[in-house]
Amino acid sequence: MRFRTEEGTELSRFEDILVQCIDDIKAGRSSIEDCLSRYPSLREQLEPLLRIALEIHETPDVKPSPAFKIKARVQLMDQIHDREAGTKRALVRYGSRRKPTQYRRRFSMAGIIIAIVLALSTVGGGTAYASQASLPGDALYPVKLGTEQVRMMLPGDDVAKAERALSFVERRVEEIVALAEAGRVQHMGLAVEKHDDALKRVLARMELAGDGELVAGNITALVGEATAKHLSVLDTVYDMVPDGAKPAITRAREASLKGQQTALAALAWNNPVGATEMNLQAMNGRLNRARTMAEHGNSEEMENALALFKEMGMVGEDIAQIAQEAGISVIEVEELLAQANARHLSILDDLNDRAPHQAGPAIARARQALMNRFRNCLMALANENPARAMEINLTAMRERLGRAEARAEYVEEVESALEQFETMAEFGEEISRMAQEVGKDEEKVEELLIEATSVQLEVLIEVWERVAEQARPAIERVMAKALIRHEKRVRTLEQRGIEAPELPVMPPMVRERVEQRIREQRIWEEREGMLGRTASPGAPGRVSCPRCRS
Repeated sequence: MRFRTEEGTELSRFEDILVQCIDDIKAGRSSIEDCLSRYPSLREQLEPLLRIALEIHETPDVKPSPAFKIKARVQLMDQIHDREAGTKRALVRYGSRRKPTQYRRRFSMAGIIIAIVLALSTVGGGTAYASQASLPGDALYPVKLGTEQVRMMLPGDDVAKAERALSFVERRVEEIVALAEAGRVQHMGLAVEKHDDALKRVLARMELAGDGELVAGNITALVGEATAKHLSVLDTVYDMVPDGAKPAITRAREASLKGQQTALAALAWNNPVGATEMNLQAMNGRLNRARTMAEHGNSEEMENALALFKEMGMVGEDIAQIAQEAGISVIEVEELLAQANARHLSILDDLNDRAPHQAGPAIARARQALMNRFRNCLMALANENPARAMEINLTAMRERLGRAEARAEYVEEVESALEQFETMAEFGEEISRMAQEVGKDEEKVEELLIEATSVQLEVLIEVWERVAEQARPAIERVMAKALIRHEKRVRTLEQRGIEAPELPVMPPMVRERVEQRIREQRIWEEREGMLGRTASPGAPGRVSCPRCRS
C-alpha cells in the first residue's frame, strides 16, 4: 500500500499510515525520519509510537513481564470503559427523542502508547497481520480483537469512529458466514457474542456522532442500511446451519433488527422520509423472506418473517409520531406508508397463493394488521390532503377487485377480496366526511368517488359472470352498497349543478338480483338504524377493524 503525501492524507487514515511506516522501517525502505518528513503534520503523534514499536522489535531478548502485560491491559480497558461510560444511555423502544451531544475527547498519548505496546509486545512481528484472517475459536482471534481496540483509540472524530466501529460489525457478520461455510458451528456462540458487542459499541458511538442534521443523518442512515443488509445475510446463514446453531443466529438477527430500529428512530428526528423509506425496504425484505420460506414449505420461518414484518410496520408508525414531536410535516411520510400498505396487500395475496394451508391464519393476521395501518395512514393524510388520500384508497380498491377477478374460480378468495374492497369503501366514506369537516377538496373527493363507482361496477359485473353461483351473493351485496352510495352522491352533485357520469348497463339477471339486494339493504339499514347497530347483513367473515371505527 502506498499513501499520498501529507496534503492528501485524512486524519481517519492515521492508523494505516502508522502501520505502513512500521512496515517500511522494518523492511529498510525508510527511516523514522523519512516517515516523519513524509507526514509533517502528524510528526508529534507518529514519532513516539514509531520509536516505542520499533524498540520492542529491535530488542527481541527484552520482553515485557507478564505483570506488565496485565497492568497494561487493565489500564487500556479502564480508559476504554471511562470513555464509553457516558454513552450508555437507555434506549427506549425504537429510541426516545435525543439530540446527540457533541462529545469529542482527544485520546491521551499515554493511552495510545499502552495500546501499541500491548498489541506489539504480545505477538511476533507479522502475527498481528496474520490474525486478521482468524475466526472465533482460532488462537489468533484475541489478537484480531485487540488490534481493533487499538484502532478505536487512534485519532478521529466521533463520526469517523462510528464508521470504524461499524466496519468491525461487518467483520463479525463475515466471521459468522465463514464459520457456517466451514462447518465450525461449535464456535458460533462466541461469534454471535462478539457481533452483539460490536453492534452495541456502534450504537453508543452513534449517540456521540454529533448534533448537526447532516452528521447525525449520515451516521444513522449508515447504521440502518448496514443492519438491514446484515439481517438478510444472517437469514441465509440461519438456513445453512444445523438446528443446534440456529438459536445463536436468531440472537444475532434480533440484535441486527434492534440496531436497525434504533438507528431509524434516531434518523427520524432529522429525516423522517428517509427513515420511512429505509423501513419500507426492510419490510419488503421480510415479505420476500416469507415468500421464499412459503415456497420451501417452511411455515414456521414464514410466520417468523411475517411477525417481523408486522413489527416493522409498527416502527413506521413510530417514525411518523417522532416526526410530529419534532415539528416536521408527516404528510409525505403518511403518503409513502399508505401506498406501501396497498402494495404489501398484493404481496400477501401472492404469499397466500404459495403458502401451505396451515399458514393461512398467520397471513390473515398480517392482512388485518396491514388494513388497520392502511386506514390510519389514510386518515392522517386526509386531514391535510383528502383528495390524495382518496386517490390512494381507490387505487387499492381497484387492486382488490383485480384480485377477485384473477381468482374468480376460488370462491373463498373472491369473497375475501370483496370483504377487503368493502372495508376500503368504508375508508372512502370516512375520507369524504373528513374532507367536509376540514373544508378541503370536498367536490374533488365526491367526483373521484362517483367516477370510481362506474369503473368498479363494470369489473364487478365481469366477476359476477365468471364466478360460481355460491360466490355471486357476495358480489351482489357489494354492488348494492355501491349503488346506494352512488345514488346519494348523485343527488348531492345535482344540487350543485354537476352532472354525474352514466353507470354501466347491467345484464337483466344481474340487475334484477342487485335490485333485490338493494331492497334488503335498505330494510336492514332502517331496522339497524333504529337499533343503533353497525353490522352488515349477509356478510359473514367480514374483516373487522376496531381501530377503523375509533
